[in-house]
Amino acid sequence: MKDYKNTYGTRLLLIFTLVFYILLPPVLTACVFTRFNLNPFAIVKFLHFNPFFADRGIPGYQTFLYLLMLWLGGNILLWLMVWGAGRLYRRWRSRRGE
Repeated sequence: MKDYKNTYGTRLLLIFTLVFYILLPPVLTACVFTRFNLNPFAIVKFLHFNPFFADRGIPGYQTFLYLLMLWLGGNILLWLMVWGAGRLYRRWRSRRGE
């Protein structure tokens, strides 16, 4: 099997993919909310956080920032759960002497 080296193009592709993964879902959702004039704060209640107290007509960038915060928070929570499960599994394996 050929040994491939990480080149500048590979690093650039990795960074582009990470940015694409982080930004695409909030951007698409914010576009839909803006297109149909919806309020994301009425759909996802986050500690009763609604700085506008409006049902419709919120600027797109504020919708994007709110959805980005929820998306990143969900990803961090998921990462912590997987990381914690891995730690518990390693601890369980070490106690069994394997």
